[in-house]
Amino acid sequence: MMNNLKHNSMKTIFRMMALFMLLFSIASCDTEEQPEADPQLEVNYANIAGTWRLAEWNGTKLDDSRYFYITFQRKATDGKRTYEIYQNFDSATSRYITGTFNLEEDEDWGPVITGEYDYWKGEWENTYLLTNLRSQTMVWVVKDNSEDISLYERCSSVPENIVKGERSID
Repeated sequence: MMNNLKHNSMKTIFRMMALFMLLFSIASCDTEEQPEADPQLEVNYANIAGTWRLAEWNGTKLDDSRYFYITFQRKATDGKRTYEIYQNFDSATSRYITGTFNLEEDEDWGPVITGEYDYWKGEWENTYLLTNLRSQTMVWVVKDNSEDISLYERCSSVPENIVKGERSID
């Protein structure tokens, strides 16, 4: 009878150990790092191609009365990649601006984007660090002013009423 009692106690101990090991393995699975739902992408022409809307500027969301859309062309024409901008930051109606842009890898800063306006209007005022590129968002930081931060969200296209030159996106 004593052997039977020891045998049952050992079985109970082994069962408890197996249960604890199972619970521990389940708990450790929950604490393992899960893959990101929207991982960071490499900054290249293919990944930034398409239309983007400025959603936030220096931490402030843009309201519907002001907008800035930029569309990047992936393929080069005559050795240059082009962009189109629709914005109303400095106008009561939509302004259409075109030009060329370049992506470069700065040894100290990482990926940067620069551009020139068409019609001899000159270069962009700033060079931007292109950071945190994801499938639906990207962040631009002015190289010479780390407090000037723009958050862009990907969109399917520039709204038709803006393309037509109407005042707002409503």
